[in-house]
Amino acid sequence: MRVATEEPGQPRESVRTGGIQVDHYLRALFAPKSIAIIGVSATSTRSGNEFFGKVRGYGFEGRVYAVGRNGGTVDGEPIYPSVKDLPEVPDLVFGAVGMQATPQAMTEAAAAGVKVGVVFTAGFAEMSDDGARIQRDMVARCNELGMRVVGPNCMGVFSTGSRMNLTDVEHLAPGRIGFVSQSGNIALTLFDNARRHDLGFESFVSFGNQADIPAIDYVEYMGQDDAVDVILLYLESLQEDAGADFIARCRAVAERKPIVAIKGGVTDAGRRAAASHTSRLSAAEDIYDAAFEQAGVVQVRDLDHVMAVAEALLRCPPMKGDNIAIVGSGGGHSTVGTDCVERAGMTVPAFDQELRDTFGQYLPPWAPMSNPVDMTGGFTEDLTLFKTLMRYPLSRPEFHGGLSYGLYGEGWRPGLVDDNGRTFESAAPLLATLQEELGKPIVFYTPFAKEHEEAFTAMRLSGVPCYGSLAEAAAALAALKARGSFLARTEGQEGTGQDQASPSGAGPGYALTEYESLQRVADAGVTTVRQELVTSAEEAVAAGEAIGYPVVLKAQLADVAHKSDVNGVRLGLSSADEVAAAFRQMSAIPGAGPGIACTVSQQIAAERELLLGIRKDATFGHTVVVGIGGVLSEVAARVAVMIPPLDSTEFAHAIENSPVAAYLRAWRGKPAVDLEDLHRQVSALHAMCRADADIESVDINPLTVVGSRLQAVDAAVVLESEPETGDPRSRR
Repeated sequence: MRVATEEPGQPRESVRTGGIQVDHYLRALFAPKSIAIIGVSATSTRSGNEFFGKVRGYGFEGRVYAVGRNGGTVDGEPIYPSVKDLPEVPDLVFGAVGMQATPQAMTEAAAAGVKVGVVFTAGFAEMSDDGARIQRDMVARCNELGMRVVGPNCMGVFSTGSRMNLTDVEHLAPGRIGFVSQSGNIALTLFDNARRHDLGFESFVSFGNQADIPAIDYVEYMGQDDAVDVILLYLESLQEDAGADFIARCRAVAERKPIVAIKGGVTDAGRRAAASHTSRLSAAEDIYDAAFEQAGVVQVRDLDHVMAVAEALLRCPPMKGDNIAIVGSGGGHSTVGTDCVERAGMTVPAFDQELRDTFGQYLPPWAPMSNPVDMTGGFTEDLTLFKTLMRYPLSRPEFHGGLSYGLYGEGWRPGLVDDNGRTFESAAPLLATLQEELGKPIVFYTPFAKEHEEAFTAMRLSGVPCYGSLAEAAAALAALKARGSFLARTEGQEGTGQDQASPSGAGPGYALTEYESLQRVADAGVTTVRQELVTSAEEAVAAGEAIGYPVVLKAQLADVAHKSDVNGVRLGLSSADEVAAAFRQMSAIPGAGPGIACTVSQQIAAERELLLGIRKDATFGHTVVVGIGGVLSEVAARVAVMIPPLDSTEFAHAIENSPVAAYLRAWRGKPAVDLEDLHRQVSALHAMCRADADIESVDINPLTVVGSRLQAVDAAVVLESEPETGDPRSRR
């Protein structure tokens, strides 16, 4: 990779490698030629001294400088009072001084021409408003001088390739994983878990408060690093307005290599904890779910499953379907394994008679052979049975992956040697040869794999993940399915052109009436019910006659969310007398006053009712919700959430993989909802929102379905401020 050079205060040059743009300061972060540790003392064992000794002891081949205001020496090396006093400008500075001294130290480093600084120190925006102000000022000044800032409140950075360890961890096993984490403690947990899976790391960065460099920059850098095969991301929040950029750039990386993410702060209490820790509130869980799905990021919800998923994506090919063959030994484990696999969203279809007959050539008549297969302990005489029996279903196109299982390993039967002289360790790689031959993933479960054993290491290093938990095995297969699905739907497609800037969320806003709202969405291109605005009983009758009975009369009431609660809605009016009487009754609604504005609209006998909404989110810009509408919207809260723009294929995929999918399909003789038309109306609403930055949210509820026709019956548009123009009658 070409490294750009710059003068302090000049605009940063970017480099492009493999189609991915990466600012060159990240090269200085992960592969520096020189490092300065700020906070070293000749007379004490401060944290700066620990990092100075660690980075030198780990074998860093570049120059390491000690910086401390009192000077002196440490380990025979001089301590310089300031970065500006060093004999050269280091690529990277690491700040380990107190919160009060940090801004000046970082600013001096920036003024000296340093490219990037890591602020290990806590006590900034995560602690107080005053800390947030100090953090903003420090970052702004460093940026003006041409330096980027990692942190504050972070654990540091690690790079195997550079033999650099600027973290609290004494030793990190080398490997093919890149790890980007907002939390230091989560990182420590996953480092420990990685050892159980025989995994290691190429690079790691903890970004803490994310005051300057966005998380996606680190992900993108690791995406172009050929030494990284899988990227892990622990995320609590993104910077404001960063959502669309995050999706677009993650997607570009995910097309080349897997990204595994776990999101912290998805519940209300979790978001409060994340805010106190990183100073940012998280977006709603369903919005992040949609963002990860659209970006091709494999999301993991259980911290204990993260490394299991990473292992599968690192060792196995992606899975091209849902059907799993389960072949192993142990009736109870086969049953629980089947449950785990199907709960994780895959299927375990029964084997046909031909397969069962084939298994019968190897197994006794009482052995279950219909999927799952239980070889009832027969592998102890022939350890190749795991491979032999798995070959038959996986050789068929209708099966896409395999789960093998058994009481395998020395923890169960020490010193086992089968009839062919094979041991657990020597037989362990056999399944990997089948996986490589067929191009279909296989994972293995044994309860003894929770402990380290050479046989399990041999199996993993050959290419087959080995898990001590059936839940881990199922999560791994689900991740391989998600990876395969993403690659299949993006193959040969252009990017969706995600916007690089997104609008921020707003306050409570100014709600338009239903009449005004429906006019807005109709003008945008959404198909709406015919409606007439009236202010007298005579006008109401004339509108009813023109539209055709039956009609609906609705009062246009400001600041009333549910008009039916105040008798402001009358359905099924089938004559002039009924319309006139209903209008007079609405004129008596408390606070309505004389000359109340009402709408008269045609009544739709809907077969289904949908909810369609678009809202601004401070992180991701516009977000779309499609769900069950009408009177069921609050009690049957099934929705699909997505982040536009999406093409029709992506839109259909989001719907089909959401809780609302079954409601939109054909059922009870009714045709499926026209997803092409629904996508058109979503796109029209999104275009309307983009064209008018004052629109805070749009809700259409219900969007009625009659046959294949979609028609908006009720709408609510909320603006950030009161419009200057409008029909004054509709606001009475």
